[in-house]
Amino acid sequence: MTSEIGSESSSDLDPARLFAPVAHEETIGLAVSGGADSLALMLLYAAWTAPEKPKAIVYTLDHGLRPEARGEAEMVAREATRLGLPARLLTWEGPKPLSGKQQAARAARYRLIGEAMKADGVALLLTAHHRRDQAETMLMRLAHGSGVTGLGAMRSFSCVEGVAVFRPLLEISPDALAACVEQAGLSPALDPSNADPAYERTRWREALAQLEALGLTEDGLARAARRLQRIDALADRITDEFLAAHVTRDRLGVLRLARPALVEVDREIAIRALARLLAAASGSRSYALARIEALAERIGSGANFAATLGGARCEAGNDTVVFYREAGRKPIAPVQLAPGETHLWDGRFTITASVPARVEPATAMTRERFKALAGTPLWCPVAALRAAPLICDDHGTVLALGALVIQPGVRVGRPPLTASSANCGNRPPQLPGALVSPE
Repeated sequence: MTSEIGSESSSDLDPARLFAPVAHEETIGLAVSGGADSLALMLLYAAWTAPEKPKAIVYTLDHGLRPEARGEAEMVAREATRLGLPARLLTWEGPKPLSGKQQAARAARYRLIGEAMKADGVALLLTAHHRRDQAETMLMRLAHGSGVTGLGAMRSFSCVEGVAVFRPLLEISPDALAACVEQAGLSPALDPSNADPAYERTRWREALAQLEALGLTEDGLARAARRLQRIDALADRITDEFLAAHVTRDRLGVLRLARPALVEVDREIAIRALARLLAAASGSRSYALARIEALAERIGSGANFAATLGGARCEAGNDTVVFYREAGRKPIAPVQLAPGETHLWDGRFTITASVPARVEPATAMTRERFKALAGTPLWCPVAALRAAPLICDDHGTVLALGALVIQPGVRVGRPPLTASSANCGNRPPQLPGALVSPE
């Protein structure tokens, strides 16, 4: 197979161009369902003739939702082997939901593939999302009231359900991908749910055909998404600079923002800054844009108040706005760490133990106990203290409280506030920030 594969120009479908952003990887994963798009991804990768291209492992999944699913997954594994690519056939076992099947299947897919990638030492998964997917996503986001981040639709690099993802085909039409598969003599799997109008994406796919008659084409929508991504990236860089200049964060995870600076900065930057601070305080990265806008308006009014959004407490005083995790809102099970193990706790603290350690919320901690441990008074609300991780060794000795390390045996860090630093496993994908979850 050569770079002439398919119906688009050879430069559009040139594997060297498509996969250049991941040429430095040692091993990558290919998510292949058996549909035309993902089969084309596998064929194009196999056609890449770089002398030292990354090793690829094909991951295919039997969701168990249709009788044909097993045979389709076996077909993928068989074709992968024929192309010289190792394949892992995964199975979603256990009871299936009666409603929300697509969402549940998606979560199961990324969970199972993510677990297999970890076992195989694979850090990045390639998926076959294409130009029409991008157009449909933009329309869906527009209907849902997304801001600039959401309207930028899917990024080439992102984090999905904890899995680092690269989408090399976002600028390629599905017709070209189908032609790849036909030229290779393969019969792609057909999932009837893709044509079921009960699902929102199917309805938008049907609507897109009508919109194209009015000039709103999938190519135009995808182009608009790329332009919005540029604006989004610029706004994120300005937000990074604003946060670096006007925010402090203590070792318990409490963030303090200079209120006058927030009031004076451009409204878009203020909204993005608030979204990042709420995300850092709560450990969550998905907030409704309308709620962030309302919070920015309230802070701008000059009134002092306290409010809670999605597990993050926001207290606005005369000169400072304080953000911290609301204690007790979300139960957090204790975590046992083996020596050398790293754990992202509550989305807020990265804990690496060099001795056996137990991590749990400091729910019983008092100001007096904190002063005895830290040797200094507590300068934040007790609720923030009690939402911090308490890290002890096997003998009950306190090793750390939040990022305050008291005894050797543990290292504690906190993810930076910059948009590009949002972690997905152990690699930093190009995430668009926390305004609206991009996935």
